[in-house]
Amino acid sequence: MTLDRKHQCSRTMGKLHILMLLVMKTATTQGYGQKQSQTQPEKVKNFEDLYSEGKEAYLDNNFKDCVTTIEAAIKDFKFYTDTVSKCKLKCSRKSEMFPSVLKHSPEIVPFEKLIHETLCVMKCKQKTLSKTRVENIEEKTRTDFETKKPYDFLQLCYYQTGDHQNAANAAFTNLVYNSDHEAMRENLKFYMALPEVDENIVKNLESPDYVEQYLVGTDHYRGEDWEKLIETMEEALKEYLLAEELCRVNCDKPFDMGWYPDFKSSVANHFTFCLKCKMNCAQNLNNFNGEYMDDLLPSFYHYLQFAYYKVGKVEAAAQCTGTYLYLNPDQEDMKGNAVYYKEVEGVNEKWFLPREEAVAYVERDQDEQALLDFIENNYIFDEKEEDSEPERSLENNSSENAVDLDADEFVAKISTNTHQRKSNAMKVLDMNHWDFPEEKDFFTETATKKLVPDIISSKQCQELLDIAQLVAHSGDGYINTPMDRGLDNPHTGSELLKGITIGKLALFVYYGLVDWRYLETLLENAEIMRTETQERLSPDETIYSTYTHLVCRIAKPGPKVRSQTEMSHAFHADNCQLKKNECDPSPPAYSYRDYSALLYLNREFSGGNLVFADSKLEITDTVFPQCGKMVVFTSGPESIHGVKPIITGERCTLAMWYSLDKTFEEPEIGLARKLIDFIKSDETPPEVIKE
Repeated sequence: MTLDRKHQCSRTMGKLHILMLLVMKTATTQGYGQKQSQTQPEKVKNFEDLYSEGKEAYLDNNFKDCVTTIEAAIKDFKFYTDTVSKCKLKCSRKSEMFPSVLKHSPEIVPFEKLIHETLCVMKCKQKTLSKTRVENIEEKTRTDFETKKPYDFLQLCYYQTGDHQNAANAAFTNLVYNSDHEAMRENLKFYMALPEVDENIVKNLESPDYVEQYLVGTDHYRGEDWEKLIETMEEALKEYLLAEELCRVNCDKPFDMGWYPDFKSSVANHFTFCLKCKMNCAQNLNNFNGEYMDDLLPSFYHYLQFAYYKVGKVEAAAQCTGTYLYLNPDQEDMKGNAVYYKEVEGVNEKWFLPREEAVAYVERDQDEQALLDFIENNYIFDEKEEDSEPERSLENNSSENAVDLDADEFVAKISTNTHQRKSNAMKVLDMNHWDFPEEKDFFTETATKKLVPDIISSKQCQELLDIAQLVAHSGDGYINTPMDRGLDNPHTGSELLKGITIGKLALFVYYGLVDWRYLETLLENAEIMRTETQERLSPDETIYSTYTHLVCRIAKPGPKVRSQTEMSHAFHADNCQLKKNECDPSPPAYSYRDYSALLYLNREFSGGNLVFADSKLEITDTVFPQCGKMVVFTSGPESIHGVKPIITGERCTLAMWYSLDKTFEEPEIGLARKLIDFIKSDETPPEVIKE
């Protein structure tokens, strides 16, 4: 080797030596293939570190630092979970595009896909998260953040620093996700009573984007801004579906089985744990500030069909109607809308085909439910059962170290009695099966409620209907009563309500606007109702009429939007106000009422059934109205009842309430009878009757 060659080689080796020293000096391996400097930068505090510091500050009565550090912990938790979930979602969506290295072994293709996704997520996180960040978090800490425990500390620290508005916000946020937290409920009541707290702006600090968009959309609905409603609700729907995807990918999380199964058992067990988590995502996302909306996903399409109809886009309205019924096929309002679009708007049947995102949602849900059902039905082992079906077991039970599945927390072994599916999607039915249910009463007579058929004839029904059509007008029967809210219908905006009382009809007669025979007809039928009610519920004691109301409820024409729980008349008792654990008889409740009676006058409508419920508001009895049928019942909390929505047509009823105390007898009845007597004898009624 020449001197020049030696010198060149020496310089090259020198460079390599320097490079190796530089690498050794500046880089060390830190897991997952990452490298960091030997002169390590300061460790980034993660949400666990900050949370721990915040709790220490709280215990030291250093409330200012408590606020600062716990706020930072919550912010970091959101940043971290958002980063990781978006990485997982992005890589999951790319999973089919990863180049395969396999040529001959299709059985390991799923594992190759898993390996590619894992590598993709690691690289994605590396680009966003600090290299000094510690990702190994205690499970208790993670659970605390998922259940909003930091807000428990934060609300107290806010209060101690004098920030009462944020104390109320933090308490409310915790309560939204922990509705059984009675101490927090009391805290919130305390904060709301403070003069510095504006209850109108108390908010959920963790409210998702789709909730805020949805609520803005409902504001546009009330303001009748249909274009804005479409724009906002379509965006809210996208945000909701994205939120569910992110929730589902976040179900790919650690699981402590409490034992050490072999590879396949471990994978099956962990997969089942993740599958159950994914199927609960819809239920978790349906929490609207503490109120759960079981039919949230269909409700997006409910608002959209109505808005598209209002702007003249009937095809889009029909598709949203079809999508709603694809998700929730038993909703009568939407069935009525579909019939309306077909019969009035002339919509083509193919326009009712559901939207693609809903079909994908339901099909995925059906497959997952089918798999979970299989697990439920097959991973159940009898100790006495002979090992005749080894393929059903996840472990080799012949091993001397066999695992007792009954003794271990084996997630795949689910109790059929306790598993409840919580997904929004419902079983898909044929789109043409929109028949209304058979009209048959489901009613059990008791000592407190009776069903009385045919107490008046069809002719008498028609006479009462004639009175309603002639003189009943919007809001009458509620004006100047505790139910008067300045609305034509105090119960629902989806229907019109018109009525007439004995007193108002008597005034019409007094001024010569209506023939007196109409008033006599109303009084006669009211007396029939009173005597029939007394005979069945109070045979040994006289009852006195306290109020008589001839009322008709009319479905507004065209498509409608109702909330999940909206009724024609919500569940109530007639002599007290239903509250959480009681029925409050204090005003404005009509505590003097003892009995109630409803006489139905027609059947030319759909919907509008009378329903009775138990204390949990679960329906126990259903009555289908028809001419001459009367329901009588006691007026207290033992007779909780309501009226289902009127879908189409007009429903008319003569309603009466009674008391055992003569003091509360309806004075208009006596005055109306005197008025009729004066008219029959051709005498001029005195002014006192008018007054």
